[in-house]
Amino acid sequence: MIKNISFSLFFALLILASGCKQKNEGTASSETEETAYQPASPKYTARHDHSTPTAKIDVESAISTSSPVRLSEVASTIEYYQVGDDKYPVTEVVAVEGGFIALNKPKLYLYRQGKKRKRVGLKTEYSNWRDNESGNNLFYDKKTTRLYVQLKKLNQETGYSTKYIGELPPLDSVLARVHYLYPDSLPNRRILKNWVEIFTPEMSVGRFYYPGTGFDYGVNTFNLKGDTLCHFYFGIDSIGTIKSDNFYNFTLFHTSYLYDNKPTFSATYCDTVYRLLDQQTIAPVYAIHLGKYKALATYVINRGDKRNKAWVDNLRENSQAVFLKVHREGKSNKSGWLDNKDKQNQDFPSEDYLMVYLKNKRQTKALPLTARGMINDLDGGLPFWPDGQTDEYMYMIRPASELKKGIKLTGSPKQETLKNFLSDLPDNQNVMIVVK
Repeated sequence: MIKNISFSLFFALLILASGCKQKNEGTASSETEETAYQPASPKYTARHDHSTPTAKIDVESAISTSSPVRLSEVASTIEYYQVGDDKYPVTEVVAVEGGFIALNKPKLYLYRQGKKRKRVGLKTEYSNWRDNESGNNLFYDKKTTRLYVQLKKLNQETGYSTKYIGELPPLDSVLARVHYLYPDSLPNRRILKNWVEIFTPEMSVGRFYYPGTGFDYGVNTFNLKGDTLCHFYFGIDSIGTIKSDNFYNFTLFHTSYLYDNKPTFSATYCDTVYRLLDQQTIAPVYAIHLGKYKALATYVINRGDKRNKAWVDNLRENSQAVFLKVHREGKSNKSGWLDNKDKQNQDFPSEDYLMVYLKNKRQTKALPLTARGMINDLDGGLPFWPDGQTDEYMYMIRPASELKKGIKLTGSPKQETLKNFLSDLPDNQNVMIVVK
């Protein structure tokens, strides 16, 4: 009898242990599939679309002249938003229906005209975001009203971070929540091997570099599972051997942004601005002509003189224009006054230009060097120069004190909205100025 009971008990324990083992194995398998997914090799072969002529942005000619640009040439509306103080400065903005979501790092807020800002119900810390101020960490899908965020999770034991793109529920449901969502509770998270430069729900884009350098060699597109969709090569084909002591002689700059939801980007030492039309098609959209001011990569790497050479420092775009910041390196002769007798060899300072390429006129204008932006003829407010863009909107952020000191109210009817905004503006606030 005792023997039968012992056998039955052993058999029951064996079944229970087997069940636990199967359950644990199933959980482990699920986690492994998410974190150890083997990405597929490139799915497509790159296609180059030259059906539309590449627009020429003539920096060389614009440098020798200056011409003011009116804000009404590139936009027709202007709005003002209080966006908090310097404790949580805005680092990124995306347009949503009737307003904007801004990352007041580490918090997300919804800003709408005539309403108090509302906290978007995702609870994040500074450690969840990139360490630098790089943008392109937010994407809002207007079709599904879902917000996508590029975040990281730090492993306290190893010190390494897991990077991922998280998908929030539809915006209305997030705003209606009583309790916060937390990054770990997001139902859909796509694990990333590295930070991506720009992304949509359909694909993400990351750069790859010429071996041993920080020079762009092209971009890869991926789906959000991490499968490689396509390689796009552009820019420098060969730059020879790079000496390590040359690094600080580089003039590195590249940028990227979404225009009409299409990833658009420039590359280091490449005069062409490219746009991805889809997952496998690339098109050159702008050719930046530097002419005699151009510094080739090989020239700079071989310690060529950068004096009187120019390069682009920033690039933005809306439906009416392209906005560039261009730096021209100055010249200073240390050997003294003898060199300056030669008019061809006189000193001159470094200069930073604000330039506007007007699409309809196919014309490049350099603003006067003393200008802080385009003349605001929409409401007589501050001169405007974009800090960022989202969809068809351009925005800049300035402290309240700058608006109050720099704006002259004339009693004009077109300043009525601006006047009312300034009258209720606390001194400690930052202001987001949005044009379209």
